[in-house]
Formats: sequence, structure tokens, C-alpha cells
Amino acid sequence: MCGSPVELKWGGLPSPPANALALWLLSGIYIAAGAMKIADPMAFARAITDYDLLPETLVPAVAVLLPWWEVVAGVLAVIGRWRGGAIALMAGMSTVFLAAGVVSLARGLSPECGCFGPLSGRLGATTLLVELAVLAAGVWLFRMETRDQVG
Repeated sequence: MCGSPVELKWGGLPSPPANALALWLLSGIYIAAGAMKIADPMAFARAITDYDLLPETLVPAVAVLLPWWEVVAGVLAVIGRWRGGAIALMAGMSTVFLAAGVVSLARGLSPECGCFGPLSGRLGATTLLVELAVLAAGVWLFRMETRDQVG
């Protein structure tokens, strides 16, 4: 479904204000987070390395590509182009980020979150709760976007 950025549509109906607000917040979070990481890919690469989850050979590619995926997904969701796919991508990234955080904390690590580039703090329970809320918003929005397409 393709809605306009001004008049969001969910299942052919004008969107409730809560859906529009959630979409703008989710997209804004991803656009801002990606932009901050794009500005300093080396710092983001160090944050990725501190999680100790990826082979070092993959870290540079992830540090460069992932922030662009975040920005593009956020922009596409807001402008209404491939909105369902963009929301699914943001929810998928949130799932991966949440899993990486849980695994890292379970292993006794306390890396820099890396979420918002230089504005990021250490990974902790609060970070995971915020990521869980972002994931919930993504799943809810995806469901609203695709509710009339499933069947």
C-alpha cells in the first residue's frame, strides 16, 4: 500500500492520529540514528566490534551499510513508498538490535550502545526496554499497514 506523507492511509481509511504519530516517531528514530552513524562510521564500527557478535571481516560493511538502511527505511515509511516493506525492515532491525543487546548483556558485556552514534551511552536494561518499545511500534504499524492485505 502506498500512502502519501500528508494523508496517511491504513487499509484504505484515513489513519488514526496514533498511527500517524507512531509512524513519524518510528521513522524519525531510524532516520536520526542512521544519520548519526553515517557521520562517523569508524565509531560505529568500534561499537559493533564491542558486541563481539560478528566476524571482524563483516564489521566495516555493516558499519557503512546499516545506517543507510535505517535512513532509507525511515524515509520510505514517511513518504509512503513501499511503506509496509519499510516498516517491516525497521521492525526486523529492531529485532536484531534487541537480540544483540540481550545476548551481549547475558555474556556480561557492557558495550557502547551505538544506537545514536556519539550520543549513545552504555548498553543496559533501559536500552533494551526502549528497543522493545520501538519493536512493538514497528510490529503494530506493520499490522495496521497490512491488515486488509492478509487473508
